[in-house]
Amino acid sequence: MTAFLESERLWFRAPSIKDAGFFTEALQDPRIRRNLLIGRYPFSEEGERKWMERHSEPPTADGLTDVVFTFGLKGEEAPLGNSGLHRISMIHRNAEWGIFIGRPEHWGKGLGREVAGALLRYGFDTLNLHRIYLRVNADNERGIRAYRAAGFKDEGLLRQAIFVDGKYVDLLMMGVLRDEWRKA
Repeated sequence: MTAFLESERLWFRAPSIKDAGFFTEALQDPRIRRNLLIGRYPFSEEGERKWMERHSEPPTADGLTDVVFTFGLKGEEAPLGNSGLHRISMIHRNAEWGIFIGRPEHWGKGLGREVAGALLRYGFDTLNLHRIYLRVNADNERGIRAYRAAGFKDEGLLRQAIFVDGKYVDLLMMGVLRDEWRKA
């Protein structure tokens, strides 16, 4: 397998239809869905295939504004998750970053921080972005620690902005500017 990007422990490539089964299964897990802003409805393999087909093209094709990578451990072909830059604005030079690691046994090993580093480097050095931001459930302590370690700063709080597991949860906005990231 040829990787588009690499980090210390991970490879990154475009999403592939062959991974649809893994992602469909991973997205059924409530532990994984809980911190995704999309996880309120069941996922089908057909739906995942269609999503992957749409996101395997570069953003210059058909006016798309997302660049999505599937990632996994070097030396293994099995994916661990997806990460991408979404709503890319070439006028404002910003994008929203998102990640999910679909194998909970790999949580807490610094992979989220490593993925963040690779995608920030890609966004700033390859796409020439100025700012990359994210939204995270305010009670996702593990994610927030990883994002802060990667250089993201708290920018604001949207009170009771999302409904998760029967209650409203605050949504923390975080961002990092290219100059801040380079200094860090």
